Amino acid sequence: MGRTLGVACSKDEVLLAVASEGSLEHDGHEKLVTAAVLEETERLQAMQADIDRTLLEVRPDRVRILMPEQTYKDSYTRIAPRVALETLVRLGCVRAGIPVEMLHRTSARSRLGVARRGKLEDLVVGVTKPVGKYWKAGRSLAAAAALAEET
Repeated sequence: MGRTLGVACSKDEVLLAVASEGSLEHDGHEKLVTAAVLEETERLQAMQADIDRTLLEVRPDRVRILMPEQTYKDSYTRIAPRVALETLVRLGCVRAGIPVEMLHRTSARSRLGVARRGKLEDLVVGVTKPVGKYWKAGRSLAAAAALAEET
């Protein structure tokens, strides 16, 4: 199994959860936030540096990025920042030589053995108890990604 870094992105945050041997760890790596005071390109550069530093500190064997729901619909200006953050995580993993998986929520549900209906963030509590901060802010989705091992 090894260490898995689960990732769930929003438009301005990268939420993180680390799992090892099927259990969540409380290691302090919970959230990366884009610096609002910086210009957009500078924000991306700062986030890339934060992601690279986090990957060095966590030293995961793999990274799983949870994708949005298949029915997710929004404007380009609202979804583009999230896609940019997901891409920065993927690029960081490639540079660090860490395998990265883009995990569909249906696959996460199946691997975790939770219901196909209902919000995934609500169903995760049936798999693990909350660990650390920001659980209701989306970190439960990062935990779902970290715990969703292939069988």
